[in-house]
Amino acid sequence: MADNLEEIMGLAATLGQAISRHPRYTMLKEADARVRADKAATEALDAYNRAAQMVGRKERAGQPIGVDEKRNLEGLHQAVAANETIKGFMRAHADFAELMRRMNDTIHNAMNEPEAAAAPAAAPAAPAQPETPKA
Repeated sequence: MADNLEEIMGLAATLGQAISRHPRYTMLKEADARVRADKAATEALDAYNRAAQMVGRKERAGQPIGVDEKRNLEGLHQAVAANETIKGFMRAHADFAELMRRMNDTIHNAMNEPEAAAAPAAAPAAPAQPETPKA
C-alpha cells in the first residue's frame, strides 16, 4: 500500500495532528506549563538534575561518591517526589506514555501482520442464553 515516502509522511502528519488533539496530550502540555510556572518545582528539578549529573560523572570516572553526596541526592529526590505539581506532571506523562505505547503497538502489529490489520473485525459472539430450570 504505502511504498511512497510522501504518503507515509502524510499519514505521520495526520497521526501527529490527531495526537495533538487527544486529551492526554493536552493534559501533558498543561501539566508541563504548570511545572514551568512553579518556581519551587523548577528549582527542585534543577537541583536534583545537577546533583544527579555530578554523581553520574563521578560514577563513570570511577571516582568514589561520598555519603554526603548520596544523602544530598536522596533528599533532592524526595523533594521532587513530594512536589504536587511534579506529581501531576508525572501522572500526565505516564498517561501520555501509555497512549504512545498503545499506538506504537498498533503500528508494530500492523507492520508485522498486514493481513490481520486489513481484515474486517469479527462480529462479536452472541451472548450465551441462560439455562431454563428443569421442572
